[in-house]
Amino acid sequence: MKNQGRRISLGILLMCLTAAFLTACGGASGDTSASVDNTKAEVSNAEAGVNTYSMLSEDVEMEAADLEEISDDYNTGQAANTERKLIRTVDMNVETENYDQLTSNLESRIAELGGYIEYKEAYYGSQYYSGNRSASLRARIPADKLEEFTGQVREAANVTRENESVEDVTLTYVDLESHKKMLITQQERLMELLEQAETIEDIIALESRLSEVRYQIESMESQLRTYDNLVDYSTVNLYIEEVERYTPQPKKGSLERIQTGFLENVYQVINGISNFFIELIISLPILMVWIILILLLILVVRMVKKRRKKRKAEAFEGVQKNDGKQ
Repeated sequence: MKNQGRRISLGILLMCLTAAFLTACGGASGDTSASVDNTKAEVSNAEAGVNTYSMLSEDVEMEAADLEEISDDYNTGQAANTERKLIRTVDMNVETENYDQLTSNLESRIAELGGYIEYKEAYYGSQYYSGNRSASLRARIPADKLEEFTGQVREAANVTRENESVEDVTLTYVDLESHKKMLITQQERLMELLEQAETIEDIIALESRLSEVRYQIESMESQLRTYDNLVDYSTVNLYIEEVERYTPQPKKGSLERIQTGFLENVYQVINGISNFFIELIISLPILMVWIILILLLILVVRMVKKRRKKRKAEAFEGVQKNDGKQ
């Protein structure tokens, strides 16, 4: 009986120890599973944080690509609805009999119309002449005042050559504007991305890309300002020449052409003779020096010849005297 009681007691003890062991193992297993789950969550969150930059970058690039795909169609339609951007350039060669008055009046008129002189070069000619002065001007005139200004030039001077060219930059202008808007959108998204960035590498990469975008925006703004200036202010290239007589305008009739040609040739002959005497008078001091030098040379030559003749004569007389003595 005692042995049987001991066996029962040992069995109960073993059962209790087994239950305690299983309970401990179950608790440890629960703690381990919870720890593994927490680690996985932290890794998932870290990966999500690391992938934030790449995900948003892809969004920005995808939006840029989409804008690029529709930009051509948009620009074409936008250009059709936009006021034309026209750059007008006029080249004029003019003659004047009153150089000082014309140049002064033109400069005053340019300022009155709200324009300005971008470039000026003047040639004042020789000190001996007053009819060969000239000037080259590049004037910028408000586009709506261009016809008024060129009309006043025609009235004040004789136009010998005139050329006008027009360049339509509407499509280029609209294209620059649309690209600028696209870059501004990209800049805003990059700013948002910069606020969410957590690592130094992401911040450096974002700031580098942001600098490139801002540089491109500034470049396009500069190009747009240049186009605005060229469109708002037309360019007039003026070449002014002072003359004594205007170049006659061509005429269609035969008699008129004969009359004009004859009178022009008479004028050229008279003008040539006049210029010859003017040049002659101007060159008199130099001519006088040359004349004096030539006269001195002739005098020296004559003196040398006389001396030679005298020596020959004296030698001949000496020979005759010697012959007479013999």
